[in-house]
Amino acid sequence: MPVSAKGCVHVLYDGNLRAGGTMLSPYRVLDLTDDRGHFAGLLLAQLGADVIAVEPPGGQRSRHLPPFAGNKADPECSLQHWAYNRGKRSVLMEDQAILKDLALTADVLIECGAFDVDLSELRALNPSLVTVSMSNFGEDGPKSEWIGTDLTLNAAAGPMSLNGYKDRAPVRISAPQVWVNAASEAACAALIALSDRRQSGIGQHIDVSAQEAMILTAQGWLATALCDNPSAQRTGGGFELLGMLKFRFVYECLDGHVTITFLPGILVGSFMNRLLDWVQSEGHLDDDLCGIDWTDLLVDRELEEVASIAERTAACLANALTAYSKKDLFEMAQRDKLLLVPVITPADVLETPHYSERGFWDEVDMGRVEGIVKFPGPWAHGSPTGLRRLNRPPTLGEHTAEVLAETRPFSSSGAQTSTPRKPFEGVTVLDFTWVYAGPFATRMLGYYGARVIRIESQTRPDQVRTSGLTRDPDDPDGPENSQQWHSINANKESLQINLKAPEARQVVLDLAAQSDIAINAFSAGVLERIGLSSADLLKVNPRLIICSTTLFGQTGPLSSIPGFGNMGAATGGYYELTGWADRLPAGPFLAYTDATSPRLTAALLIAALDHRERTGEGMVLDFSQAEGGIHFLTEAILDQQVNGFAQTRIGNADRWRAPHSVYRCGEISEDQWLAIACESDDQWAALAHTLGREDLADLKLAERLNREEELDQLLSDWCGEQDPDIATHLLQANGVPSHRVQNSPEVAADPQLLHRNHFVEVPHEVYGSSWVEQYGFRLSRSDGTPERAGPLWGEHNFEILSDMLGYEADQIAELVIAGVLE
Repeated sequence: MPVSAKGCVHVLYDGNLRAGGTMLSPYRVLDLTDDRGHFAGLLLAQLGADVIAVEPPGGQRSRHLPPFAGNKADPECSLQHWAYNRGKRSVLMEDQAILKDLALTADVLIECGAFDVDLSELRALNPSLVTVSMSNFGEDGPKSEWIGTDLTLNAAAGPMSLNGYKDRAPVRISAPQVWVNAASEAACAALIALSDRRQSGIGQHIDVSAQEAMILTAQGWLATALCDNPSAQRTGGGFELLGMLKFRFVYECLDGHVTITFLPGILVGSFMNRLLDWVQSEGHLDDDLCGIDWTDLLVDRELEEVASIAERTAACLANALTAYSKKDLFEMAQRDKLLLVPVITPADVLETPHYSERGFWDEVDMGRVEGIVKFPGPWAHGSPTGLRRLNRPPTLGEHTAEVLAETRPFSSSGAQTSTPRKPFEGVTVLDFTWVYAGPFATRMLGYYGARVIRIESQTRPDQVRTSGLTRDPDDPDGPENSQQWHSINANKESLQINLKAPEARQVVLDLAAQSDIAINAFSAGVLERIGLSSADLLKVNPRLIICSTTLFGQTGPLSSIPGFGNMGAATGGYYELTGWADRLPAGPFLAYTDATSPRLTAALLIAALDHRERTGEGMVLDFSQAEGGIHFLTEAILDQQVNGFAQTRIGNADRWRAPHSVYRCGEISEDQWLAIACESDDQWAALAHTLGREDLADLKLAERLNREEELDQLLSDWCGEQDPDIATHLLQANGVPSHRVQNSPEVAADPQLLHRNHFVEVPHEVYGSSWVEQYGFRLSRSDGTPERAGPLWGEHNFEILSDMLGYEADQIAELVIAGVLE
């Protein structure tokens, strides 16, 4: 029956009309978050949902946070608010009755503690409602009541311990990242719950931990202590392997910096070989380094020899690069297919032709500033249905009367299915991706019931299989010894297919005919050349959802460039925003956008499945990891074009908060650090009292910013005498946001993460057991705990070919002879 938020019949709300018939157009989302969650609502709005920002009379917190357009405080001009509230409708909640009425018309409610709200009562009123709670550490456990900020949650999660230089403090990305990562997980979790609701008829509650969500950005490198590997260390924008192999990613050039995927292995070694041929032609490569094949650099060499080769080669490369500009080097990289991109600023991002040619920017007339403002827009293209373009953010309470006057079809919960199933049970995913970005996304579907078939080949092994953490350090050459493979590909099956064999085409088509999703990471044109274009796949299965996830997407001037997440981070602006102003950019660690993009990819796939269930339509999706990553820096992009302020790396300082830094505890050799961040005068007063400096307790923010160096020295002296764990507990008890900077040993032993079972020990056929990670959310009804480690090489070949495709033994034997199953 139609239900109105005020119980009266006026205008019937038509979600399909408002959202243009996009993927999530039937759904209504109540967004009760502030800066700690509003990105979730933006993502759901882009996917087509009707998102209603429910605000208190004074407006939600982000409206009052700097920077402001024109640098003048105004709740309608906060760039933080502009960044993640477009496409929403604002409703003032003057009393709880309004929220209860709205909840009767909603499908999802997301909150972060900005309101006192009884979610159990709302779910009782509307049993089909999905509620999402975002918090610092999760809703229960020993740290559930701890306060947190972007800085201290970075420290608690662990990725900060991997950013920066060994002789300085661990460093965060200067543009806050914790809550955008947590919000992207919240959006995914809400969509998973809606998928469950289609079969169960009832909603459920979701608990999102910001600490856990941020852990994913370490890309598995915080599990070292669980498998007796040395902890990863800060290497100044590079990568350290096995405690002694250092690979440098960032280099100076004539007019700035470039980043290079400077790594060995079958997947990237050929790119390195071409690059070093150029270094040799420039006369900078030492004679004894010429001719070394980087595809097998780690084979039959002692680690000490490899370490020396890597260090000396990096020095030769650095000398060759200094004479050339970023533009010259990038043009060479595109021509010669090298894994090299420039480190660009937010201003450069705005001027990059590729993004404009793909129609990435939403150009919005904001009214309060001159000219059109460019916002990061659709991060994926879709046919026949894509992402929704969003207009300006709403003014406070702009849509209150409109929303409260609407009616909306409301269907009460149906009977629960007699046998509960996981949300994606019965869904089959063909996974042609590799390394981190794609596999992280498909793993989420696998955790919640999908059959994910990982297509791989020993002719082109996944980089994760051949490098990284080892499950058993005493078996370094074991073909199944990659700890990260076990985790990133948990709950999946393995089918070996050599796509270069002509006979492989028909096998893929047969698989596609019985699958729901086919996702790949091939550069533009690759699949077309082997007869596996989207049109070919849709011909055998018109209901198939086909998704490409690549660095720059399938169209545009940069679409042919292969790449990894370190390159996405550099071309998205992250490198410029990580580290210290007086040194080379220091990260972020490894392949950052390979960790941010999977949540967007997963949300896209789940939304596409939802749309297909209603329409029967298949879909072709083109996801750009770089464009997805830019959304995590929207505030910096806006600050550049609206205020002309070029955000850059500033260590652990914050333009709007003080003190705000990371301080050494104990001896230098111990590498122990404590993050402290005061977001309010009250928190500063509590810190001053803890330090015994009551004379400083009344300092206001402006005074603290002016005396920041003095206060940092005061805290450095105090922290130098402290144990980081004891100090953390003391400060938290006194109401001061703080946390020890944790690396793998501390993360593995963190009582909060143990309580939430973040690292799960699962069976493994070769090693008995292995460790896999959970995401940052838990669903009250749908259990997504991983059950098995990543598959062995071709472990499920016969099962898939025989049972799923119905191939006879002779047919399978012919495929073996033809080299298809290599």
